[in-house]
Amino acid sequence: MRNLKAPIIVGGVLLSVLSASAQAEITILDKNKQSDSLLAPLSLQVGGSIRPEWNFQNTENKSHGASSGHDGGTRFRFSGDYALTDHTSVIGMYELGVNMYHLLDIKSGYTEGTDLLKKRKLYYGFKDDRYGTFTFGKQFSVYYDLVGSKSDVWDNDGQAAGEGVGLQGDYDGGNRPMKSFKYSNTLGDFTLEAAYLLPETEYAASDELHYRRDGGAALGFDYAITKTLTWSNVYSLTNARMKDSENDQKQYHQQTTATALTWQPGAWYLVATGNYYNNYVPSHRSDLNQNNYFAGSGYGVEGFVGYTFTLSKEYLKSVQPYVAADSLKLKGNEDYEANHVYLGTAFDFGHHLSLYVERTLANAPGQSDSTFVSFYYNF
Repeated sequence: MRNLKAPIIVGGVLLSVLSASAQAEITILDKNKQSDSLLAPLSLQVGGSIRPEWNFQNTENKSHGASSGHDGGTRFRFSGDYALTDHTSVIGMYELGVNMYHLLDIKSGYTEGTDLLKKRKLYYGFKDDRYGTFTFGKQFSVYYDLVGSKSDVWDNDGQAAGEGVGLQGDYDGGNRPMKSFKYSNTLGDFTLEAAYLLPETEYAASDELHYRRDGGAALGFDYAITKTLTWSNVYSLTNARMKDSENDQKQYHQQTTATALTWQPGAWYLVATGNYYNNYVPSHRSDLNQNNYFAGSGYGVEGFVGYTFTLSKEYLKSVQPYVAADSLKLKGNEDYEANHVYLGTAFDFGHHLSLYVERTLANAPGQSDSTFVSFYYNF
């Protein structure tokens, strides 16, 4: 089966690269308003991002693929929109993550046993330009839409944000939770979002401990204070259980309260986020069990400042130097603190190609300084 998957995916990649030479998102089928055929209201698009990445660490204990490279999050997406009326459509999205080093069998760039393919998103629903959008499936959380995405703008980010510090974002609701209902609508200067999470199957937190989500909910909003200044707020709650191999378990009410302020005057992009966590971040203790797995209370803060110089050259469209910082502190059942400063530059070469070069200065237990080099081919 693997021998069949590889040529199919590689062929798809080559076709996407060739097709994307003139546009970023590839339209396979466009709506035909002049026809009354069954397929006339349907539009289909494909897109994605191919991301080889290198991580050079200042330590002898380098991660797998540190110097030879690894996949930094390659994904391919397929979306559809079927117009029921002039206002209402049925929509759907499928996004597949592909480990290209695994696919091409470059053994220095992946660990045996890791997944070749990963379902990143799969959702469907209705979109109405008057009443909003309602979807169900595996999709971005309210937290990520309104707060996490605002600071997900540098390479080695997410080390104090809710999508990165939880147990597993597909389950705990921090990133792309499965089995989630989500509603969003824009009313004047406000964009409102709400979500409800259904129970989910168990996730192996360790060999001995298993996590199960019983349900959850989230509510948040964006408020456009001005055309360049946005204030965002989110509250999310996930009810979950952690149990050991003897079926002893503890109930957790995992809470995240977060805010973000985003300012985009001219070529500047500035953002600051603040997150309060309660029983959300896994503890860093060595004697973990079902009763102390989560660290109780803690907070994470982030900041980013970047300025884009527009050059408009044939092979260099823009350059964005930036500086970012974050801090994660856990104060529930332990005294843990991790701080990072990031110095980087993003290069946009046009033709869907970009490059990030970033230095991470770490002041955290068990972490060392590192340099990330990431290529993006977006289509």
